[in-house]
Amino acid sequence: MRRRRRRWAGDPHLRETGFNRLWFGETVSQAGSEITFLAIPLTALLLLDASALEMGILGAAGSAASLVFGLPAGVWVDRFERRRMMQLANVARMIVISLVALLAWRDALSMPVLYGATFLIGTFTLIFDSAFAAYLPRLLRKRGLLEANARMQASVATAEVAGPGVSGAMVQLLGAPLTLLVDAVTFLASIFALRTLPPAAATPQDGADAHEASYAAIRGGIAFIARDAVMRPLTVAAAHFNVFTSMFFAVYMLYVVRELDFSPLTLGLLTVAGGLAGITMAGSAGRLARRVGMGRLLIVVYALPGMGALLVPLAGTTGRIPALLLVGTCQVVWAGSVVVNLTLSETLKQSIVPDGLLGRVSATIRFVSWGGEPIGALIGGVLASAVLGLSGTLVLAGVGVLLSAIWPLCSASVRRTSEAPRPSPEHEADVALETASTVTQGDEPAHAKHL
Repeated sequence: MRRRRRRWAGDPHLRETGFNRLWFGETVSQAGSEITFLAIPLTALLLLDASALEMGILGAAGSAASLVFGLPAGVWVDRFERRRMMQLANVARMIVISLVALLAWRDALSMPVLYGATFLIGTFTLIFDSAFAAYLPRLLRKRGLLEANARMQASVATAEVAGPGVSGAMVQLLGAPLTLLVDAVTFLASIFALRTLPPAAATPQDGADAHEASYAAIRGGIAFIARDAVMRPLTVAAAHFNVFTSMFFAVYMLYVVRELDFSPLTLGLLTVAGGLAGITMAGSAGRLARRVGMGRLLIVVYALPGMGALLVPLAGTTGRIPALLLVGTCQVVWAGSVVVNLTLSETLKQSIVPDGLLGRVSATIRFVSWGGEPIGALIGGVLASAVLGLSGTLVLAGVGVLLSAIWPLCSASVRRTSEAPRPSPEHEADVALETASTVTQGDEPAHAKHL
């Protein structure tokens, strides 16, 4: 019984640093983001009668921000105070989503406006995620990162359970405008949670101060990934995976709504099944990694989503009940694998990369891996509308996702990685000294105890 209570309580270090407040705020915010993830394309389909090509452009707009701002975002994160950047990004996303809801309610929404709004949401999400990835190791002093990332991915999976189910029901019963407003409100939870946490200002050791040219700072992040034997193949694998993932999801919703005749509520409930799998796998990620090894487990979770994706076009050749089971299985396999993948990848990155480079390295990885998403989405829209059709495009995308496992499989450094490297005592002392300097020179000194 005592062991169970200690395991449920988790690492006391996470509580002492204020991580639990950050975790709560992000859990609520992630639930709202999942609502928008489903509500915006459903708005395009149901209110604006979008075509396959328009759905591809919409998917590309959301990820195009990585191509435009991916590399500069990393410099901003390493140059400015990270917590404040997250707060500003949250406020900006809340405003944009509220404007989309207002335009939809007044019947003034159009596809070009939706493209622009989706691009802006993607831009501020990029900034927030880059800042968050650099802020978390500073908050935790690089201790307990595996458990912290597992909890964050459990929140994402929980959001996938609550968000799409609620979103599908709300879109069907209340319409898209009110559904989008729910997401806008949920950002308040993250904004208020961040206000209670300590700042994480850039320091002279970070090497991205205001006197350094932006291109030189960007080059530092690129150079680190290029020479690191673990980060390099994982970055390429993520890019490969995301290109074909965006191709798949550019036409996935169109296929299940129009070809399989699934209602928004049915689509949301099927996504719930994937979210439940994600919650389960988030709790198991650490144990699996210790048993199998982080590198070998990453190879498996890169391959599994592609296998699940191939079940979706197969659903079009079966009856109603088998189709529901096949699409639901895809959701379960995909979500469970991605949660483990993100938990391990984030932990490795935050453990390997020095604090002063973490913002730039995170943004560079997003630039490379997310930058291919608009290309994949556009290719998916074109292939589905003019060449392969919806089913053929889904098959091609599924095979492409499956083959992304080749990169970690062919890397001996990744295969041999059994666990994330731990920071040395000297490194922890440097971080503590750096943190003390940050709190002394920054604002809100009352929160120093959390660092």
